Amino acid sequence: MNTKNTPSGVIFNIQKFSTDDGPGIRTTVFFKGCPLRCQWCANPESQYSAIQILWDSDKCVRCYHCSDICPQKAISWEKNKVYINAERCAECGTCIMECPEKALKCEGEIMSVDEVVRICLQDHEFYEESNGGGYSFGRRGFKPAGVCCSADSKT
Repeated sequence: MNTKNTPSGVIFNIQKFSTDDGPGIRTTVFFKGCPLRCQWCANPESQYSAIQILWDSDKCVRCYHCSDICPQKAISWEKNKVYINAERCAECGTCIMECPEKALKCEGEIMSVDEVVRICLQDHEFYEESNGGGYSFGRRGFKPAGVCCSADSKT
C-alpha cells in the first residue's frame, strides 16, 4: 500500500486477544520507535524506529550466503556472529528470502492507520461481548500522534 500521503507508522506486532492490564479482550498494536528505555522491557526490538533485519543465531548454519548475496554489502561476520550495517542496508529483503535456514527476519512493517484499524475491527464483536477495551497501542495510555480510534474505543 502507498502510505506516502496517509498517516502511517512502523508496526512490529498486532497482538489479538490481549487480556492483560484490564477487563475483557482487546487488540494491542506495537509500534516501533518507543522512546522509553524501561529495564523490564519485554520488546527491546520496539525501541529502534526503523524496520530491522534480525538474526537468529540458533537457526543459522553459518553458510555466509547472506553476506555473499547482499547487494549493498551491508552484512558482515565477526567472531561467528552476523552484523548488519543499518546505514548501508536498503531493506530490500534479499538476504531474508535467500537464507536457506530462515535465520533472518524482518522486524517491522509500514502500515497505514486505516490498515491497523481494519485489522483491529475484525474482532470488534469480541471486544463488546467480553466487556473489553477496544484498541491498545503498546502500553496503557499511549497513543502515537496521528492515530485516531473509532468512537467505540475505550482507550
